Order: sequence, then structure tokens, then C-alpha cells
Amino acid sequence: MSRISKTVAALVTALACAVGYAPTAHADPTVPATLTQQGRLLDSAGAPVDGVQLTFTFTLYTSASGGTGIWTENQDITPDQGYFSAKLGDVTAFTSTVFDGSQGALYLGIKIGSDAEMAPRQALTSVPFALLALNAVSATHATAADNATHATTADLATKATSATTATSATTATSATTATNATHATSADTVASILGNITTVVGPLAASSSSTVACASGWTLIGGLCNSTGTLQTAGATLNNTTSAKDYSCVCNSSGCTVSARAVCAK
Repeated sequence: MSRISKTVAALVTALACAVGYAPTAHADPTVPATLTQQGRLLDSAGAPVDGVQLTFTFTLYTSASGGTGIWTENQDITPDQGYFSAKLGDVTAFTSTVFDGSQGALYLGIKIGSDAEMAPRQALTSVPFALLALNAVSATHATAADNATHATTADLATKATSATTATSATTATSATTATNATHATSADTVASILGNITTVVGPLAASSSSTVACASGWTLIGGLCNSTGTLQTAGATLNNTTSAKDYSCVCNSSGCTVSARAVCAK
């Protein structure tokens, strides 16, 4: 393999979606999971290598030199007048963290056969419109994004607009469900006072006490007593144990009638 040059001449890179691409469980199945790498291979005399099957080793690094690759694969390719094309990720799939932005800069190393890896490594750059991935617009899932617009699910986003579900967002606008948001505007499901708190009233009877309980599935959070007679309510008991969630009112004389009103919440 000594006749193969240590550099690739006229190397044309088409690492589409190198920025913002991450094949997660939520990825659209129509999105390709491979990236195209094209170039021309010349021998040490500058002549194109033609018709010889060679083993190409492609490796991604987080540094321009040294270090350990975070992804690698081998492909057997036969250049045509020196020209070759490879689909990176076709043999070894990219993990979800390769292009999720957590790696910072990425560099592609290419090795031919038993030769040393070519130098310098090639820095990966953005392609047109891939920079738009800094914001997720009309995305199905946007996680930890600064701005997620029209996302079905926006988790830990600074701003989630028109999301079906916005979890732990600083600002969630027009979300169907907004959970733990600092600001939730026009959400269909928020902890609503009207929908989640109710009162249950016991009868006003000529007796010395009255007790009322919350319905099954509701939690007793308080209560009040209504009484008539010359002597008013002498005491009240709030019982919120798992066995009996009730509120009791007690009159301090037989001339007093009383009813209990329990405040219950879901």
C-alpha cells in the first residue's frame, strides 16, 4: 500500500446535517442515518488510484490530533480514476451523542489499508440551513433547546411556544400541558383552581356534631363549620388519614345545630 499518498487530493466533503443531526429514538424514520463522504485518491506520484479495492477506515475525533476516536468504521471501496464515495454510518451506526452538540468540534480521520492515518484531520463544518438546528422549529421533540417553536414535546426549553407538552420550561405559551413551568399561558391543562378544588357540605341538623368526608380520590385540605344557636361552634377536627378523610364540627351545647363543610382537592 506504499504507493498510496498520505493525503487525499481534491477532497470534497458532503457531511450533510453534521450539525444538529442526532439519531435518537424520536427521530423521524424518513431522515437518513448516513452521511456522504466523497474525494479523490492519488498515489505518491500524483496519479489517480484506479480499479483497486482498498480498505478505508473512517474515524471521528473531538481533537485535531491525538486522542481517541468516538466513532469509527471500515469500508472496502474501489476508486474510479481516483474518485470514491462512502456513506458514513452505513457499517457502524452513529450513536445518539455523536452529533447532538455535546462533543463540540469534530474532526474526520481517514486511513487507507495499513498506512498511517492521513494528516491533517478534516474539521467538520455546517452545511447550509443546518445552522437552523440551533433553534427547533416545528420539531416533534425538542429537548433542552433554547427556543422550541411548534414542538410536540419541548423538555427543559427556555421558551416553548405552541407545544403540546412543555415540561420544566421557563416560559410555556399556548401549551396543551405545561408542567412545572415558571410561566404557563393559555394552557389547556394547568393546576386549575376551578377544576381541582371542591367543597362538600354536610346537613345542618339538631345534633351536637356533624361530619363530612371527601369523595374517593380527593384529598382533604381544610374545612369550616356553620352553626346556629346561642352558643356557636366549640371545636372542629380535620382528619386526613388514609382510612378516613373527613371534617367534623362539634357544638358545645344541645341548643346548637351545626353543619360541616370540607374543602377537597385532587
